[in-house]
Amino acid sequence: MKINFKLATFCLVLIAASQSHSAPINLISPLELMSNQVATFKGVPGGSNGTNYDAVFVSGGVSFAERFAGQINTQNGNFDVLSGSPTGPLSLAVGSPGRNLVVVGQAFSQVLAGLGPIGFPDLNAFGEGSVAALFSTDQSQFGFDIFGIGPRSGGSAFLSFFRRDGSLIQSLTLSGTGLRDGSFAFGRDGGVFDIAGVSIHNNDDGGFGFDNFRFSLSNAGGGSVPEPTSLALVGLALLGAYGARARLNNLKA
Repeated sequence: MKINFKLATFCLVLIAASQSHSAPINLISPLELMSNQVATFKGVPGGSNGTNYDAVFVSGGVSFAERFAGQINTQNGNFDVLSGSPTGPLSLAVGSPGRNLVVVGQAFSQVLAGLGPIGFPDLNAFGEGSVAALFSTDQSQFGFDIFGIGPRSGGSAFLSFFRRDGSLIQSLTLSGTGLRDGSFAFGRDGGVFDIAGVSIHNNDDGGFGFDNFRFSLSNAGGGSVPEPTSLALVGLALLGAYGARARLNNLKA
C-alpha cells in the first residue's frame, strides 16, 4: 500500500492546548524523524481475537499501561477519558482486569490498544481505552503509527506529553481524514530532551491501535544520529506494517 505522508499530515486538524505563545511540541513529518529504536508488538501473543494484558507491557525501551499514576480515568459511554495530573516521578498505572491493554492483529501485523469500559473480550472494547507510553530515556522527538481497528467514525485522538517529574509539557488534539492508518511524529521546540511519556485517549467508535513507536536511546541533549543500518530497520518495520492495515479494519462488525 502506498502511503502519502504529506496528505496524511495536511488533512489533520491540530489543536494545541498550551499556556505558552509558541507550541513547545510540533507535529513534524515522519520522514524527518531521527530515531534509532522501534518498539513493535510482533512476536508476542495477539491474534484476531486479541490477547488481554493486565500488566505493564514492555517493548524495547518503552513501557505501556492504561494511564500514568495520578491521572484519573473516567467513562464516557464506551470510551476512557483521561484527566488530572500525573504524580512524579512519572510512572505507569495498570487498569482494572480486562480494562488495561490488548494486543490484536492478523497475519504479520499486530497492534497495541487500550481496552474500553466494556472490557475484554468484547471486540467493541478494543481501541476505545486509554494508553500511556513511558520512555526509558527522555526524548526530543518520537513517532508512532495509528491503526483503525473498526469502521471509521470520524473521532479524534487526545494526547498529553509529560516530563519525568509528571509536569505537563503540552496537550494536543489530532483529528481529520488522515488520522486513522497514518504515521505521526512529534518534535520538541528547540530540540529539548524532556519528553518522558505520552498518554492518549480517543472518541472514535472504531477504536485506535498503535504500533511502531519510533524513538532514540541516547543521553539527554546528546542528539545521537542513527546509524544507516538502524534507519534501514526502521524503514523495513514501517513497510511491513502498512501491508497488513486492510486486514485490521475488518476486526469489528
